Amino acid sequence: MATLDPRTTALLVVDVQQGFTEICPMELPVPGGLAIVGHLNALLALPFARIDATQDWHPADHCSFLGRRDNIYPPHCVMGTPGAEFLPGLRTERFSGVWRKGYDPDFEAYAVTAQHPGFAAFLKASGITDVVVCGLATNICCFYAARDLKLAGFDVWLAEDASAGIDVPAAGLYQTEAREEGCALGIRYATVRDVADALGAAPPANE
Repeated sequence: MATLDPRTTALLVVDVQQGFTEICPMELPVPGGLAIVGHLNALLALPFARIDATQDWHPADHCSFLGRRDNIYPPHCVMGTPGAEFLPGLRTERFSGVWRKGYDPDFEAYAVTAQHPGFAAFLKASGITDVVVCGLATNICCFYAARDLKLAGFDVWLAEDASAGIDVPAAGLYQTEAREEGCALGIRYATVRDVADALGAAPPANE
């Protein structure tokens, strides 16, 4: 069984926002998005060196929106609206920092590493060697962040039960294909319990 050192392991919570759940049904609800809050909070209770969150923060005219250049998604997670807010009940007080992304109207930034190219270097400078990724959506923003961090040299875990995915044929984004690519890269697909065991922590109370 692989192990994780709490002193060098970070948690990355990706886009756990109302616009990606049935709270905002006209935006971009991910099936099961609300149901992961308990698993997320179980992860947030574990001993990580730092916990970072990402937050989609789109302008109303973002290039990915319907009627705009890429014409793929309904408007979602627009800055300053309820859809951009984190999910109710999420233990946001555990976040060490929040990294907003997608705020450039002409630039698509699925991963925090796309919007903030220095993110990997920041983690390394903070003594981080391992990163656990979770959130919404598993095969899109979670996957792209996990992939970039893996390619940057981190040992990357993706907590599947603290994440939820959605196929987007218009963008060529599929859950099965992303997981296959992730496994081929060496990303570890795991559960919250697996992460807790690897950290040598007590079983998560909210799992």
